[in-house]
Amino acid sequence: MASYEVVSQFTEDAFANEDRICERSTCAAKIHKGDPCFYIATIVTGQRGRFVCAACHRHYQGKAATSIRPTVQRPDAQVIRQNINAAWKPASVGAIQQSPRVVATSASYGRAGPDIAVPSSWGSTNTGQPGYSANHAQYGAERERWAKQAYAVPPAETISLEVSAVREGGNRRKGAHGIPFGNICEGKKDVDARIDAPGLIALALDTIWPKIQAFAGGFPWRQDQFVIRDGGWVDLSTHPPRQPYFYSQCMHATRKGSRAMTFKPKQFLLYVVVPMSQWENYETWLDKAEEERFSTHSWPELLSTPSVKENVHLSAAADSLTVSSSEAPSSEAPSEVSSQVPVKRRFLHEITSIPSSPPLKKAAPAKVAFHSPDREHLREVLKSVLTIQHETIEFFPVPTRPLSVILEDPELHAAFRMDTELGHSGQLTIQTSTDDMLGAGGFKTAHPGFLTLFSAPETLLGSRPRQKVAVKRPFYKNYPPGSSKNPMRFSIGRYTISDELPKLFKEANVLYWARALLTFSYEYIDHCISNSSEPPPFHIPRMRFVEAGLALSHDQVQPGHKSKSPTRMPRAGYLVEELIPDDFLKYIHNMDCNPMLDPYEVGYEIAAFLACTQHIQYAKTGGLAFISDYQGGSEILSDPQVLTHPLVSNGKDVFGDGNIERAVSAFEQKHNCNNYCKWSGFKLELYKAAEIGTEMEIGTAGMELGTADMEMGTEADMDSA
Repeated sequence: MASYEVVSQFTEDAFANEDRICERSTCAAKIHKGDPCFYIATIVTGQRGRFVCAACHRHYQGKAATSIRPTVQRPDAQVIRQNINAAWKPASVGAIQQSPRVVATSASYGRAGPDIAVPSSWGSTNTGQPGYSANHAQYGAERERWAKQAYAVPPAETISLEVSAVREGGNRRKGAHGIPFGNICEGKKDVDARIDAPGLIALALDTIWPKIQAFAGGFPWRQDQFVIRDGGWVDLSTHPPRQPYFYSQCMHATRKGSRAMTFKPKQFLLYVVVPMSQWENYETWLDKAEEERFSTHSWPELLSTPSVKENVHLSAAADSLTVSSSEAPSSEAPSEVSSQVPVKRRFLHEITSIPSSPPLKKAAPAKVAFHSPDREHLREVLKSVLTIQHETIEFFPVPTRPLSVILEDPELHAAFRMDTELGHSGQLTIQTSTDDMLGAGGFKTAHPGFLTLFSAPETLLGSRPRQKVAVKRPFYKNYPPGSSKNPMRFSIGRYTISDELPKLFKEANVLYWARALLTFSYEYIDHCISNSSEPPPFHIPRMRFVEAGLALSHDQVQPGHKSKSPTRMPRAGYLVEELIPDDFLKYIHNMDCNPMLDPYEVGYEIAAFLACTQHIQYAKTGGLAFISDYQGGSEILSDPQVLTHPLVSNGKDVFGDGNIERAVSAFEQKHNCNNYCKWSGFKLELYKAAEIGTEMEIGTAGMELGTADMEMGTEADMDSA
């Protein structure tokens, strides 16, 4: 009985008083009267727990998400009675004056009632009303305020949108999205959070359509050909109607570790995409319009227009002509040039107008009061200078390549490599203070930072100056000499560059292959849905991995180097990732192929879908590889692990310490198919995990494999920051 008290809420529930059913949805076994029966509580306020059998009780004991509470001593009832009696003694209530007993009298006119002692605090005071003190002076205002709040309509659940107009373009294989045009970007506030995909499409078109018409009103735009996509480049027309599109992404836990959900407004991106074919028609129309403009107007007429009169610069491929207001050209000179220079819109390089106005007199400087800085604030700012590190870097983004492209040219694409054509020079700012650290895992630290690239990349990471990023770097633990290895007392040590780079390359390579396998899973899912006679009875979550890249900091060029192209050796390396904006969840453990969450927990649907992607990857790769250690936010995933079969690794370390090969061999015995796997459209062979009794044996066999994962498990806290 004592061992059961550890995870059971009440010790008297250790045995069933009558026959009942195990309330765990995946078990539902019959519990006979007198058999072990345990009550497993939940941390969600107001939600009842569940009565489970002994096998499910052992399951919850070994589950990482179970909070184990130690047994407490039973309170002494005698002590409680003594405390209550002492609280009711008259001596303990000295603030209230004792009034005499009220004597009943007969009612008669003209006769006063009995004298009753009233505490002085109840007397008439400066409030002007007898029986009220100064503490009641704000009673009327407070009553009116709370009455308004009590009967007020609850605030509506709304979101904000940022709608932009883009055209198709860029290299999709490198992860590029549309190209903006005309600086067309509009914001929308107070949008109903439960709006569905058709409503978002209509709202985006109504917002952007007037701007596109103003951009080129004479061109016959085809609005029916426009495509509306969200920030993840998902076509909204593929989403079913009458289902809130963004609402689930606004639900967050009320506090850390809580299962209660609350609504938090967020801002989302929408893109109105102009197809490539329509944009090419627009450019052809623009060429013809400009040719007609220059052919129907003479040079004096063009120069007399207000926008061109002040300063006109025409540049061609070899010859150029400059006409400005400082030189008064004759009417014949421009006409001669117009016959020599071909008139095309690409030769009209710049037309600027310089307004002329008298110089303004300088105003007298305003008098500003002088204030000395706060000493403590100044001290903190000066200390932060020492913890801010600036690095001039070469940044190499981790690309997203389909699995088919990797297999077509394995010599070129089998692993992540630093492609100089995709590299960018830039500046990386790192806040190295331990107080600012986002977290420290088993073998990586994460610090906040800012990334600025000098040339525009084709990915979201580094697309704007001083973009907030997470800067990760491997480390090892330095324990004090002569002391035992206390896990809480160690200093962070950094590897030499020769040891650091291979570790960073493995991290980048894991992310590179995880993207390819997840993209492969979505390709198979979309193929099955398009070939099925009926749509799936569930929503397909659209997830992606973080945008990331490898940043190398180089030493300065040594003086006296005689080479014309001096090579600089890297001094340090960093794994730079975009920040995950929402709450962090661990969906699937590294040594598991089933959801870590229970069906009633937040994020279970995403976890079940990701477990189905594991099934697809395992089945379609012939049991050679699948993604594990799924974790991240509601749309973006981070820090995955790719598990491979022992036939792949052949005893070598392919994807780092987290590559648990035996988990791949035991996939069919451990994976429990869910509703996603069981849909007939996917045509997957169904697996059934071993019963709970034998599940404990499999879990015991995998404990030695989980050692590396337990060390990496704390890294989830780091990434959630």
